[in-house]
Amino acid sequence: MSSLDKVFKEYPVKKLYKDLMMLARFMGRRQGNEATLVGQVREQFRMNMHETDEAKIRDQKEAAMRALSNVYFQEAERLARKKR
Repeated sequence: MSSLDKVFKEYPVKKLYKDLMMLARFMGRRQGNEATLVGQVREQFRMNMHETDEAKIRDQKEAAMRALSNVYFQEAERLARKKR
């Protein structure tokens, strides 16, 4: 098992959901479309809640974690530019 596989196994889906919902609320408030973003996150989790294929679950977790990290990097970059 690679270290990346270990990360995906150890990161609980509930935690990922909570993190994505927090991010959707944060970004939605700033952009004025909170309900839309929160609804999109909920819909994605509802559509895939009965998934049992480990490979598909891993891919979905990977995509969600990538989205989180992309937004964190964009926010850090925005804050860094703001301080200048």
